[in-house]
Amino acid sequence: YQAIVDSLRAANNLVIYCHPEWSATPACEFDRLEGCFAMEVWNSGCAMECDMDTDAHCWDDVLRQGKRIFGVATDDGHRMEQHCKGWVMVNAKRDLNSILAALQRGDFYSSCGPEIYDFRIEDGKIIVECSEVDRIRFHSAYYPTRMVRAEDGGTITRAEHPLQDYMPYVRASVVDKNGKIAWTNPIFLK
Repeated sequence: YQAIVDSLRAANNLVIYCHPEWSATPACEFDRLEGCFAMEVWNSGCAMECDMDTDAHCWDDVLRQGKRIFGVATDDGHRMEQHCKGWVMVNAKRDLNSILAALQRGDFYSSCGPEIYDFRIEDGKIIVECSEVDRIRFHSAYYPTRMVRAEDGGTITRAEHPLQDYMPYVRASVVDKNGKIAWTNPIFLK
């Protein structure tokens, strides 16, 4: 597929690797494919029809390979009930060039519902601020997911986790009480 990706990029398109789980493509295939700026971490059609491509299962495998790739939530809706279930929130002016530039830089997050207000590293800590959620998860290669949960059935809007020297990247996901997720893009550290 490299020739197809190359031709799309030559025509000034941004290329997304779609529904990796549904496609049954092992992450090791990505070490031969260059030029995708993002991959789907949520695909509404696959989620609703097959319970697949629902939570970035392949993304960390690709990031562990050293690929700098962002994650997007999309609908890929083949039927009306599959529309408006996954989207990206872009930090950009409301014009095409600003939006495309922000996408290329990774200045966006993906969501099926929750909002992410800030994701940063400060004073040796990874910090996430978001809408009210049930739990916040921190992800990095070679490091088990760390989770901060709301207590006593409540909600949380912020979590932090110590930054570790061996982390090549860090990303976060937030999950609301209905199981709806939002994903930050990674902060690449090495």
